[in-house]
Amino acid sequence: MYGVILDKIDYEPKLIIRDIDDRFQYKISYAKAWRAKQKVFEMRFGTYEASYDNLPHMLSAIVQRNPGSATDIYIVPSLYGGSGFLLRAFFCLGACVRAFMYCHPILCIDDTFLTGRYKGTILTVIGVDCNKQVVPIAFAFVENENTESWYWFLERVKIHVVAARPDVCLISDRHAGLLAAIRQLHEGSRGQPPLWPDVVSRWCIRHMGANFYERFKNKKLMNLFKRLCTQNQ
Repeated sequence: MYGVILDKIDYEPKLIIRDIDDRFQYKISYAKAWRAKQKVFEMRFGTYEASYDNLPHMLSAIVQRNPGSATDIYIVPSLYGGSGFLLRAFFCLGACVRAFMYCHPILCIDDTFLTGRYKGTILTVIGVDCNKQVVPIAFAFVENENTESWYWFLERVKIHVVAARPDVCLISDRHAGLLAAIRQLHEGSRGQPPLWPDVVSRWCIRHMGANFYERFKNKKLMNLFKRLCTQNQ
């Protein structure tokens, strides 16, 4: 079953149960089929723990092999001594950073959740070139979406990607933690000067359109709203 499961990553436990019954005339439980699938993944891809342990080494290798790339990790010290645990990781590829120099001064910010044994969130920054094609710029793995994690991510985007480029606009949804992080970058906080004083922030039409539809339940009005947002002033 090892090869079958690897050939079909979406192979469901109930299908494993059926195939075992067809081949060997033996019934196994759903839990055993699920564990067998997880065991195959561990044999092929390694464990979750090993993946997190290898991440800093992999990021270091990326920087060595790709000039201009940058990475950063945030490790929380253990309360009981010994090695800490990885909380956040940031990386951007040098080729993408150089490509941003020729893109519009716009960065689209978004996030998505991680699935698996250890939950978390992926933060992303995407650029747009002059042909209106997307350019992946930077990514981070963080514990969840909050003001501190957004600030940590955007601080590194400013240092490693934007650098001295002026008047870059961030397009995002209206998540309170993200807006608070942008405000701190723009205005400074706790007596510290602003790290990104000329940053400009605007809201994403797609997210606003989705909120508009959720409120009024009318696709025609939503499309009119999106058209309104795209008109030149």
